[in-house]
Amino acid sequence: MNFIVVGIGFWGKEWVELLRTNSRASVVGTVDKSEAAAVWSQQTFGIPCFPDLATAAANTSADAVLVVTNPSQHKPVILEAVRLQKHVLVEKPMVTSMKEAAEIAAAAEKAPGKVMAAQGYRFMKAAGLLRERLALGDIGELQAVKIRFRKHLPDLIENPEHSIYALPHSILLDMSVHHVDLLRFMTRHEVTRVVAVEHDTPDNAFKHPSNALCLMRLQGDIPVVWDGDWCARGAVTSWEGEWQFVGSRGRLFWDGVVDDAFRTSVRLEIPGQDTQELMSIESVQERRLPLLEHFIDSIERGQQPEPSIEDNRKTLAVVFGSLESVLKKEEVRL
Repeated sequence: MNFIVVGIGFWGKEWVELLRTNSRASVVGTVDKSEAAAVWSQQTFGIPCFPDLATAAANTSADAVLVVTNPSQHKPVILEAVRLQKHVLVEKPMVTSMKEAAEIAAAAEKAPGKVMAAQGYRFMKAAGLLRERLALGDIGELQAVKIRFRKHLPDLIENPEHSIYALPHSILLDMSVHHVDLLRFMTRHEVTRVVAVEHDTPDNAFKHPSNALCLMRLQGDIPVVWDGDWCARGAVTSWEGEWQFVGSRGRLFWDGVVDDAFRTSVRLEIPGQDTQELMSIESVQERRLPLLEHFIDSIERGQQPEPSIEDNRKTLAVVFGSLESVLKKEEVRL
């Protein structure tokens, strides 16, 4: 599948390099107005860089467009790609408002190209295993879900001028979107309402609060607690976070990928029985690869890759509902 990559910043470059390593994908063009991006694209890989998507599409044989711009620029690029009858893979968050999501959904409904949001965590083997075990009723009826996320982002992004440090509600917009998508995917339940709060810390490296707490309710009035921290002190979690699913007869735990050896822990605890370790190694070592394979496979079969716009709108509704709750200081029904 031939791709045009739009947005050649740090993550766009990472995507170009990944696509070039996949035998089923190739990059036939990039789009960025930056001269430095154009030089990098041409000199590093010999890939032509164009100032806009229409010009890139007219001068290449692209099948699909990968959107890796700033989220505020996603909508016009997606709409242009859909107009050009290309398939679209767009980085999260897909858009910055529910109105934008509705506009894209309306445009894509009439177009031959298919649009997929790049929510890669749901393609991890552990996520699939937990989805299966929850459906089988290993822990009985689901009673509650607890999610804990801890990172010290200054250790990972040392440049204090990076845009994420100035982004309002960054922990919700940039990170909770992954966990909400995982929550919906693994439980097969939709979130019906949410109340969220942000709080500051004395060692916050961000211009806005980098911590948030969300109390969500799944269908069936099942409570979910999400606790996220961008400037954590002490032990950190994996990017997937630490999960606990509480059922009527037992509990399922997932600790995510804990180190470079891809050790993980998915375990089942039933009172009166020995703990069962269900998975100790995560076979997905690059979260974007199974996502990319799914996208290509689905397009080749003429199927809609998941998450679709409609599916991802349900994740975004929870994230934007959380932001609304923070601002209004009240529960938001979805």
